[in-house]
Amino acid sequence: MKKLITMISLLLATVALSATVIAAGANTGKVSKIEGTMVTVTMAGSVPAFARSGTWVSALGGAPKVMSVTGNDIVLRFNTAKVATIKIDASVTVSEPDEDMEGC
Repeated sequence: MKKLITMISLLLATVALSATVIAAGANTGKVSKIEGTMVTVTMAGSVPAFARSGTWVSALGGAPKVMSVTGNDIVLRFNTAKVATIKIDASVTVSEPDEDMEGC
């Protein structure tokens, strides 16, 4: 009985983690334009609800600020050093920032 409960628990945990990974994959896009420190990302699907103008997100290894959202495009402000490493058509995953990364 204990083994059955352990197997069911592991199965439920696997399903929960799979749903998280699938949901995270939906927040991907490509860099479509770079102007100064502003990087426009065109999302593959709809823009995630947490990516509102004025909020911080996690993208490309940093925590840029969302400057505007128009349709499927998000304009992110990065620092100059980070923008120098970003290329047009680069894949981008946008997610909610970690608590300790917010505003970096």
